[in-house]
Amino acid sequence: MNEAFQQLGHSILQTFGQSVLLTLADGSTRQELGIIKTEVVELGKYDAIQGEITVLTVDSAVPITRGATVQASGQTYDIDRKIKDNGSLAKWNIYAH
Repeated sequence: MNEAFQQLGHSILQTFGQSVLLTLADGSTRQELGIIKTEVVELGKYDAIQGEITVLTVDSAVPITRGATVQASGQTYDIDRKIKDNGSLAKWNIYAH
């Protein structure tokens, strides 16, 4: 069952992903498929207050840590924190330079 979800995550990246260049905290770079999009999330404990965040979705196996950067479509982003990891895909909060 877990393999089916990993296959689905891989298919999502193949279909909707774009090529992104990751510069990891150790200075090494790697090319990956990722999805960069804006999401609306609740801010604080009240659902009525919402804000937008930019999110990078990549394969969970990619060894990203806070402080890495990602380049896509001529824009550079700083990677802040992992928001979600379901074992197949990981979502990271990112900030544009």
